[in-house]
Amino acid sequence: MSYNALSKYRSTHSGVTLVELMVTIAVASILLTVAVPSFQDAIQRNRLTSATNNFVVSIHYARTEAIKRGQNVTLCKSSSGTSCATGTGTFWENGWIAFVDTDADGTLDTGETLLRAWPSLPTGYTLRPNNNFANFLRYNPRGEANNIGNFAVCYNNQLVGSKVVVITRLRPWLGMDQDGDRIPENKDGEISSCTNP
Repeated sequence: MSYNALSKYRSTHSGVTLVELMVTIAVASILLTVAVPSFQDAIQRNRLTSATNNFVVSIHYARTEAIKRGQNVTLCKSSSGTSCATGTGTFWENGWIAFVDTDADGTLDTGETLLRAWPSLPTGYTLRPNNNFANFLRYNPRGEANNIGNFAVCYNNQLVGSKVVVITRLRPWLGMDQDGDRIPENKDGEISSCTNP
């Protein structure tokens, strides 16, 4: 390319105009306005699913260990990861532990074996049982739960998009959204609260 042709090329292709730049910024801001809430919603749904799956895995773990060891194995809420918490100040979302519960009292006593501890859920996520499992869930050597009931897993106490783990005597199952309103049903119908399903 000659010098004259090069200078002519530079003068006709010198960059982006201010109008083009403003249009590009406007389009990008519109796309971000639409995409960011969807992305945040996807993150929340994934964390909710992960928290629910993690809890279901811990239930299966406790049941399997009870059968394998031929002893009672209990899951209890625990904020320390080394002992059971009771009362209203500590919730399941603060963490839980599994242990061999030789005296079947729902508390980790001296001489009982701590099997595993699970950490707390991310901030804003809750794991709340109905009154049947206020402090613990125990499996006997036959793999039977000490009670039946539900656990609700929610984000910011919102029923829409929440999950429910239904505890039966033998195996837990996830509540399904039968009517399409994004609120799962337990064995008695839709859950009505994220604090007491």
